Amino acid sequence: MRLDQLGPRKLNTDKVYFVDSNIFLELELDQEHADECEAFLNKVKVGTLKAIITCFHIDSILIVMENYGKKPHELRTFISSLYGYKGLRIYYLSLLDRISATKYMEKYGLDFDDALAYSVMKKVGINKIVSYDKHFDSLRDIIRLEPSHFLI
Repeated sequence: MRLDQLGPRKLNTDKVYFVDSNIFLELELDQEHADECEAFLNKVKVGTLKAIITCFHIDSILIVMENYGKKPHELRTFISSLYGYKGLRIYYLSLLDRISATKYMEKYGLDFDDALAYSVMKKVGINKIVSYDKHFDSLRDIIRLEPSHFLI
C-alpha cells in the first residue's frame, strides 16, 4: 500500500474501485457478509484488484470498531494490516475535499461520509464503488458493486 496523497490527478485506469467502510467492517465485526468481503479484500491485498479508500473512511472504521467493543490492540492490528494491501491506496483529504463533499450533500441528499466518497471518486476519476450502501444507487454516474460481484 502506498501512503501518498493522490491529489487532484486522475488515476490512469478504470479498474480501480473505491472501497466503502462497510466492506472492512463486515469482515472486522464478523457480520453477515464477512466471507464475501474477505475474499474481495484478499484480492486487493495481493494486488489483483486496485482500490482506494480515504483516511476519513479508515478513521470511521476504527470508531465503529471501538463502539463495538474492540480493544486498542485490535484497532492497531487492523491499521497495521493496511500496510499489507498491495492494491490499496489511501487518499488523504484536504479541507477543500471536505467542502466539496458538503456540496454533494446538498445536491444529492447524501450524508457526509457518502458525499465524501462520491466527491473523491469524481476528483480522481473512479466510477465504481464496492459497498453495501444502497444510497449510492441513486447516483447515475457511478456503479455500486457488492463483493459477491468479484467471486469466481
